[in-house]
Order: sequence, then C-alpha cells, then structure tokens
Amino acid sequence: MDLLFDKYADAVIYSALEIREGDVLSINTEEDESTPFAKLLAKKAKEITGNGSYIQRLEDGKIVDNFDYLSPFPLTKKPTAFVYIPLWKDYPILKRDVEFDAPLLQGFRLLSDPLGNGEPSVPFVSCPLPGEAWDKALEDSAISSSSLLYSILELDNEDYIREMERRKENIRYEEKRLNAMELTECRIANDEGTDLTFSFLKTSRFHSSYSKTTAGRSFAPSIVTGDLFRLIDPTSLNGWLNVSRPIILFGERISSLSVHFQGGKIDEYRGTRRTEELMEIYLSEEPTAGRGSMVTISEVSNPLYSEELTLYSELDRMRCVSITVGGPKGEAVEEEDISRTVDSLISLSLPLGTRTTEITALNGKGEEVTIFSDGFFYDEEEEY
Repeated sequence: MDLLFDKYADAVIYSALEIREGDVLSINTEEDESTPFAKLLAKKAKEITGNGSYIQRLEDGKIVDNFDYLSPFPLTKKPTAFVYIPLWKDYPILKRDVEFDAPLLQGFRLLSDPLGNGEPSVPFVSCPLPGEAWDKALEDSAISSSSLLYSILELDNEDYIREMERRKENIRYEEKRLNAMELTECRIANDEGTDLTFSFLKTSRFHSSYSKTTAGRSFAPSIVTGDLFRLIDPTSLNGWLNVSRPIILFGERISSLSVHFQGGKIDEYRGTRRTEELMEIYLSEEPTAGRGSMVTISEVSNPLYSEELTLYSELDRMRCVSITVGGPKGEAVEEEDISRTVDSLISLSLPLGTRTTEITALNGKGEEVTIFSDGFFYDEEEEY
C-alpha cells in the first residue's frame, strides 16, 4: 500500500498538476483518514516548490481545520494549486416522492456541472483515496479500490509518468486534428445494437480532459484522463443505444439497458422491471433529463477501458464511447454554447463503446470521414 501511495502521489504532483518551483499547494480533505496521504503530497510538492503546503479539512463544504505543513514560518502566499482527496461515501437510500435537490443528486453522483464555468485561475485535481468503504462498494466487481487505482494509473509500468505524458500528447493531437476537420453530422454504430445519428452543436468544439487555467497552465483534474468530448445539438439525436458497460443509477447497478432517442430525447427504454422503474424516476426529474447533450470518445488504450466499473461517475464516463443525457460536462460548454446546450440539474452518461464501434461524420467540405474505428481514433491520412 505504501508503494501505491508513493507512486500515486508522484502521478498527482508531476503529471496531473505539473507543480512548479514557487508554487504553494492547498490540499483539501474531508476525513482524518486521508491526512497521511495529504502530508505525503505536501512532502513531494516541497521538493519542487521549496514551499510548505496548506492542509484543510472540510465538513459540508466548510473549512473546520486548517494548518501549514512543512513550512518553517506561517504561509502568506495564496495557493497556486489545489488537490481534493475524496473518500468513498455510500449512496443515500432512494425514497419515494423525494425532492431531488442538488445535495441529494450529488450524493447519487447525478448532479450536473454548472454551465459557463470558464477556465479556472489555478490548476486542481481530484484524487480519490482507496479505503474500506470503496472496497465494499466494489464487491460486485471483485476488485479492491487499491487494485483498481493501481490498474487505471498503470503503476506497474516503471515509466508510468512518461506513459501519462504520452497519452496527454496523443489526446491533444487528436483534439487539434478533429477540430480542424469542422465536423457537422455524425453517426455512431456497432455490432451490439447501437445505431445513433446526430449533429454536433455548431458553435462547439472538441475538448479533452486535460484542462488549462486562464494563465495557460495545463493540468488533469480527474487524475486519469484520455478522452475527447463535444456538445451535440440537443434536438438532433435519433436511434437506439445499447449500454455496453454497467452503470449506477440512484445507487443501483444496471447492466442491461436499451434506450431510443427521437428528436434528441429519450422516448423509449427497455430493461429489467427495476431498471425501467429507475429510468422513469430519472426522466421525470426534469424535462431535459433525457435529452442528449454530449458525446465522449475514449480509445481502448485508455486504461479505464478494461475496468467494469469504478463507481466514480467522472471516471466511468471515460471508460469508452458514451452519450451524456441531461447536463453536459462543464468544460465542454463555451460562452456562446450556454443558451444552445442542455441546461439540466441532472446528468447521466450512457456507455456504448465496444471494439466494433465505428464513428463517421461529415467534415466541413461535406465529405463523409471515419473518425473512430476498431477502438481507436482513425486518421485516413496515416493509412498507407
């Protein structure tokens, strides 16, 4: 476990945050259990920054304890980077006739991002910590939280930091390439029953999970990244989607679900009786809850692809190709998109990607091009 935490901390400091000399790190926790890892992060940060770090403990979003660590004198400089260490918390119990306010939706991990957030001023990263509660929640997947984290960070690779950097370079290349193609209409189909057509939102563009601050600093907010995502026209999605990976809805595991879109919105769904009950509850939350808002594309080389379920919605969204219904990822929405995309308090990602999934689209010249095939981004110009 000590080796896991040591490598994990290196991934956070060196790759996700790209800490620099002179930085001051603020590490936010919610439980005393995460304090040893917070101190390890601070120790590794000081080797680069030369400064100590703030360690803050939060309760209900409020700071209840705050101290400087590894600083010979009180810190006065404001933080230039943030780390949040979440510990797994069980889902609340779904009750009938309950009002789904923001805190409850957050507990079910269904709360959407606010629109129009813009670029942050400082880099930040959320790095969930392995523990008994997360282990228990993963029992159906027959994997421990520490093993899961070790796998998705590829910590068995001696050059895992370099591998994270390589993925970063590759996804940025694909982001630039796809945006240059000026894609309009799109089709996603596979041999497992998914066949969808839609149009990209005209004002939108592809974004990657690697974010930038207003000053241009790069960072990876979700520690494990490697996907591209883009807004879709909220009235354009049509066809069938068969879920290819388990999802969690109101704290319950769903392994089989088919949904049909008409005019951008789910108008039919099929599954077990309980699955259909949960979908009915979800769709009744808001008129926009079942409206398609965003597509996510991840390659099979993404280390999350091999994982059945992580139980963290942001990580599970990146397992493969998926369609988000309800509110889209905040980073996908630029100022000119706010009035055109789906504004919803609730959000759910539906994974559909398999090795047979193929994505074709019309480019700016009206030509049909393949952009994803056999589990990878497809570049026709690289074919011999």
